[in-house]
Amino acid sequence: MNVASETTRSLIVFGRDETRKPHASVFLLPEVEAAESAARLMGMHSHRVEPGEAPEIVMRLPAGKLFDSGKAFVPFVKSEVYSRIAALAGVADERDGGPGDDKAADSPENASAGSPEAVAARGGGDGGGGAAGGNDSDLWAKLAVGDMVLASEGPDEGYFEARIMKAKAKGIFTLKFRDYPEAPQVDRSYYQLGLIHPRQLAKK
Repeated sequence: MNVASETTRSLIVFGRDETRKPHASVFLLPEVEAAESAARLMGMHSHRVEPGEAPEIVMRLPAGKLFDSGKAFVPFVKSEVYSRIAALAGVADERDGGPGDDKAADSPENASAGSPEAVAARGGGDGGGGAAGGNDSDLWAKLAVGDMVLASEGPDEGYFEARIMKAKAKGIFTLKFRDYPEAPQVDRSYYQLGLIHPRQLAKK
């Protein structure tokens, strides 16, 4: 018999953002009411999980974070995981085929953006922004405070935009995620960062 405790994953908060990318995270039993309130505030869905229900989904989800503002940090998840959550909760998937429809964690711009090989394959320094001689590794050497890069919240999540707040020794950068200003800053090594194409940055 499964009995809920304070460490039981008891609530899933999920929804698609304005670009239709899927987000989901799980909250512990003491956080259920606050997380449900945060979901309502952010226009997202919530589903209370019975002890032992759908562990193949629940245990794969990243833990959410609650903020003093009443909102929550709900990271990206893969589309197939989101679809299973929606089915579990009996909620219609709001996917409409728009930009970024089902590419949150497994899109070319997110899933593999963190490797130098991926940037090189996309033309790395195209548009005059590359290093002399086509040495793509120099692109990372040029990173500075204020630059926008791609970073991941965790090993099973997609990459999303973050601003470099501080440059530390040994190629470590302190980052702040652009779309989650209340989320705590994180440290990432240069080789864990993806570069954004200069043409894309020019659109922002």
